[in-house]
Amino acid sequence: MQDARTVPVAAPGVAVRAGWLVLLALVCLMLAVPLGALTGWDPDELWDAGTRALTLTAAAFVLLLMALTARTVFRLPGATNRRELVVGAEGMDVVEHPKWWHRGGRARVGWDDVQVVNAPGPGELLELYLTRDVPRLPAFAAAEIAVEADTSIEGVRIPAPRLRFGEPVSRDVAEAVAAWRPDLFYAGTGVDQWFTPPQAAGPRPVALPRPDRPAAATSPEPPEVPRSAGPVWLDHGEPWPRLLLAILAQVAVLAGGVYLMNDPFGLPTVAAGLVALVLLVPVLFCCLTLPVTLWLLPRATAGVGILVSADGLQIVRKRRWRPRALERSTVGWDWVQAAVTRRAFDAVPSRAGRRRVVDLYLHENPPLPVPLPGVGADAAASEHAGPDAVGTGRLVGYPATRLRLTYRHDLEPRGRDAWPGNGSPVRMPAHQLRPALLAFRPQLCHGFDDLWEGTG
Repeated sequence: MQDARTVPVAAPGVAVRAGWLVLLALVCLMLAVPLGALTGWDPDELWDAGTRALTLTAAAFVLLLMALTARTVFRLPGATNRRELVVGAEGMDVVEHPKWWHRGGRARVGWDDVQVVNAPGPGELLELYLTRDVPRLPAFAAAEIAVEADTSIEGVRIPAPRLRFGEPVSRDVAEAVAAWRPDLFYAGTGVDQWFTPPQAAGPRPVALPRPDRPAAATSPEPPEVPRSAGPVWLDHGEPWPRLLLAILAQVAVLAGGVYLMNDPFGLPTVAAGLVALVLLVPVLFCCLTLPVTLWLLPRATAGVGILVSADGLQIVRKRRWRPRALERSTVGWDWVQAAVTRRAFDAVPSRAGRRRVVDLYLHENPPLPVPLPGVGADAAASEHAGPDAVGTGRLVGYPATRLRLTYRHDLEPRGRDAWPGNGSPVRMPAHQLRPALLAFRPQLCHGFDDLWEGTG
């Protein structure tokens, strides 16, 4: 029988708080030195009209310093004591040892109290979704309530208490939990996991059965998407209206600035000079950016995107240092093992809005360069020796190449009524990636059941 594993958890310490106290003490000193020089610490002069404001300010900072110092000293034992997680056959003990006047605490999270363990990427965050509140949990491992809006995996009864552990202890805790209960780890495909149990990390897909529930939750069937007669072009290029607006705005600033700098209204000399001085910066800026924008116009208007057809996918991207030269990367359907929706990235908003990804898992050594050449269309290829989630370990044979494509889930519903059942090649926005994949190869698609359910 293996022994329980103890994972030490570093206490926050007082270094940062002490640094703020030192800084506050320096501020108090900077106020006290001139105050003492001016008044000699005479009580009457301290309250004189000329020094009263300085006296009140210095007193306020001194009182703040005393209060924060007392608070830091009071919390010193709790910030420097020993903390640890003990993972064993019965569950995980959360221990905070007593020190001085800090009483500490201890609580056990039994394995029966855990619904699922999740290790979502990016980053090394470990989540334990519980079935109930665990009493007397130490503050450093306090549970929060998970609701549907911030839960990226299926199969969890919510609202539910959730324990979260971050770096640097999350990997040690994940390995300790996997040594005793690998079946508790999330077995779906909805998230990209930075840690999978050793049983799922081999070169071929394996199952982690659990007696009290199915090994893989059956997800609802995705909606049917009519297949067009021709290929579907998912446009990743820059929209013309935005490019024209950028050019017109620079031309307007340049022309209007030069016109106003010539004083068309006959302002006084001083006023005209101030106006010209203020307008000089935007005029010079547009003098530099407008030629660059016009020179890059062919590159910005190059036709980049993803072509989805009965034969497979073709990713068209711009060559890095050529104005209109394109790079074309083709993947046939016979090279695709599975297309999997990843939901966790929805929680990470980008400048273009909230994005999700679809991962296409290809057979080993596909006719696809890694990394993908060019820029423009949002795609990335990477090689994987083992599963990046327990669920993909059941769908994909490893080693495999992962082709990651992004889309806007919030804009997806806009294409609900735009899919024709027949006709010529279809041009669609980039956010219609999942309907295009589902229309041509529904048997390869996993996690597409929420198609067109985003708010947009």
